[in-house]
Amino acid sequence: MRNTTFLILGSLLLVIASCKKDDDTPPPTGGGGGNGGGGTNGNGLVTAWSPLKPYPDDVITLSGGPFNTNAAQNAVSALGDAFTIVSVSATQLQVRPPADFAPTSGGFSNLYIQSGNSYDTIPYLYWKRPMDLRTLEDNVDQNFFGSPARAGDSVVFNASGCTLNGMSMSLNGQSIPGPFAVDSAYYCTIGFRIPLSFGSGTDESTLTNAMLSATNADGRTDTLTIAFAPTPDMRINDLVLLGGGSTFSISQMNSNGQVLNFIVEGRYLHSTTPWTLTGPSPANGTLGVSGYPNEAPLVVNPVSMQPGAYNLSVPGIGNNYSFTFTP
Repeated sequence: MRNTTFLILGSLLLVIASCKKDDDTPPPTGGGGGNGGGGTNGNGLVTAWSPLKPYPDDVITLSGGPFNTNAAQNAVSALGDAFTIVSVSATQLQVRPPADFAPTSGGFSNLYIQSGNSYDTIPYLYWKRPMDLRTLEDNVDQNFFGSPARAGDSVVFNASGCTLNGMSMSLNGQSIPGPFAVDSAYYCTIGFRIPLSFGSGTDESTLTNAMLSATNADGRTDTLTIAFAPTPDMRINDLVLLGGGSTFSISQMNSNGQVLNFIVEGRYLHSTTPWTLTGPSPANGTLGVSGYPNEAPLVVNPVSMQPGAYNLSVPGIGNNYSFTFTP
């Protein structure tokens, strides 16, 4: 009977010891232990906190209590840094980390709370990496690294602390439609296209400063001043005559009301791009387009033109179009 009593007593002691042992394994959600995300050590002074995963400069609300309502009787710290007491009531204590607080981004730390004679510890308070929009890494549509970002260009920016989904961006207050390609939640790049609708002017040497703003899904925002060229990068690829041909009768075309329909092919064509027709009846003009299209019509009307050899040219095209008008 005595041995049986000893075994039962020993078992109870083991159970009690196992209940008081702290579990140092971080919770999979990064939200802390206890009921509802509260403390796991001390006397359960803190039952929950918000934000669950704060930025290092967030005001953190600790709920539970009862807290000592005299602010001077409260102290909160982490990584050896004392936090500022923002406000305190019987059920909530609000604190802010110091300005130079720098926890391991994406890691966790203990948060120590003392209120009067009560104390508690949040052993696994996870921290978000601060959002930082840094530099233009690449302008995909330019040949040289460091080129300014232009309207219509695909660009890639270096950043950190970005959310993988739900981001929004703007340039000088104008919303940039997604999608935004974010490759990581920590040190990352953000890739997107600057809308062509942001373009203006026809002088590609015009350069201004613009404010790029990025906002995480949780509302955290950062800004970066970038070199911005509002005029899109025009590229002219070809000059095509619809239907082809090289010799045309002026009288036959006039009797049928026909004209030569050329198409200038390229990207982001400018309205002031000139064209020149040389020959017995020379002419010149500009494309006169709007909205930076990738194609522009160019019409040669044989009415009142003299027979002979002609050459139609647009700057930037190697293969100008030569043709002959016969009577």
